Amino acid sequence: MRNVLIPTDFSTASFDLVEKAIQTMGEQVVNITLFHAFQIPFFVSDLIRNQRQPYHDLLTDGFRNNCKQIKQLFPKQVNSIVFRHLYGNTPAVFRHFVDANDIDLIVYPEQYEFIPVHSDSVNPDSMFKKSRVPLLRQFKTKRRVVTIPEIKAVEEEAVALLKLLNAQS
Repeated sequence: MRNVLIPTDFSTASFDLVEKAIQTMGEQVVNITLFHAFQIPFFVSDLIRNQRQPYHDLLTDGFRNNCKQIKQLFPKQVNSIVFRHLYGNTPAVFRHFVDANDIDLIVYPEQYEFIPVHSDSVNPDSMFKKSRVPLLRQFKTKRRVVTIPEIKAVEEEAVALLKLLNAQS
């Protein structure tokens, strides 16, 4: 079973990333950790003034329903799907997070674009790249299963074309 970390901006696009990752991993059973990092409050007054967590308003019913839907769509592959946040922006802090959550793969496609959803959101790029955890940078394309009758039909067409070409020469 793999423990896979996937960055989230709490949008439906994040769940597209989840689906592509699951499809790429095939039949492997995975625990998915949706991840977002936030800056550590710098001043004590920030801690006192902001009693609510920065992700409080981001964890909507829609987000939770999308998590449930992923589990329903991929019941054999997805063992669990959870959201985890991190306060910090250094590779060392992220490494501790990775170790504590036993992460063994980070989904971080080459075309990934970080979208800050809160004033304290942190771009995870440098943390991911310096983590020494394998990165899934490209997804497999969906393969189409070709049936025997389709293969025979193509063979018959090829034979007919060859006979036609031979007859013309």
